Amino acid sequence: MLKNLLNKLIKLAGHKLAKYVLAVWCFLENIFFPFPSDAIVIPMSISKPKRWFETFAIATTAAFAGALVAYAIGSFMFHKLGVHIFELSGVDDPKKFLAIFYKKSTMITFAFILFISGFTPLPFNLLAIASGFVHFNFPLFAATALFTRGARYFLLAYLFSKYGAKIQKQIDQKFSTFVIWVVGSFAIVIAGMYLFYIKFPQYFIA
Repeated sequence: MLKNLLNKLIKLAGHKLAKYVLAVWCFLENIFFPFPSDAIVIPMSISKPKRWFETFAIATTAAFAGALVAYAIGSFMFHKLGVHIFELSGVDDPKKFLAIFYKKSTMITFAFILFISGFTPLPFNLLAIASGFVHFNFPLFAATALFTRGARYFLLAYLFSKYGAKIQKQIDQKFSTFVIWVVGSFAIVIAGMYLFYIKFPQYFIA
């Protein structure tokens, strides 16, 4: 079923309206949308390999705009709107999430986490809202958001436009192995983050 879903996504990504869906998806992902935009960037790069740069540019511009909106929500509407976005994302107590940002000694840690999350499907939107709430340096935030989001989409669009057909063929032939590899990778990342939390709780709890 998942293999058929992937093939359908690639087919739909070739639609003339796909770029508008891409823009809206990337914009909302960086505010509150819980589904990573990789799910549309990758199929579009495979279905339209010659237009990979357009896919990259649209995704980056929309994601950057969304990140700026998320920062503004944290700065001006955290208690009215930001808290609810945290709750929708499964964070029951935003204060614990934000505790790290109140310590000057951990601001470097925050900047590092912000940088890393920009490259990954981790909830960058929550960090963007938190950045606005604690009034994290705006030029640094904007530069980090633009670079990390842009670099992520550039790599996805370019690599899948160039090697997407081969990757799709391998997935079709060895789909079970692919699923195990993806699930295993996420499990390792989550386990690593959990162990880091256990060993260094001072970075997460005030």
